Amino acid sequence: MSDVYVEDGSYARLKQVILSYTLPRELLNKIKINNITLSLSGYNLYTLTKYSGYDPEVSIYGGSVFGKGADYGAYPTARSLLFSINATF
Repeated sequence: MSDVYVEDGSYARLKQVILSYTLPRELLNKIKINNITLSLSGYNLYTLTKYSGYDPEVSIYGGSVFGKGADYGAYPTARSLLFSINATF
């Protein structure tokens, strides 16, 4: 390895956000439902970094201690959104 390939890998990441809302009882009584909760979850939403690679947290060597920090263009962590409805009748 050479220090030519070394760069600052510091980062800040918005890893997980969960927003949820329970509908008011007055509205639910009209449609004869006990409870409805709406949720929106987001994972790996934003990464703030000056790192030139895809993801400063990824390593092509997985959990190996011998190749930490070497990504060689490895795929970044997936971003995902999940919407859910929890209803009680």
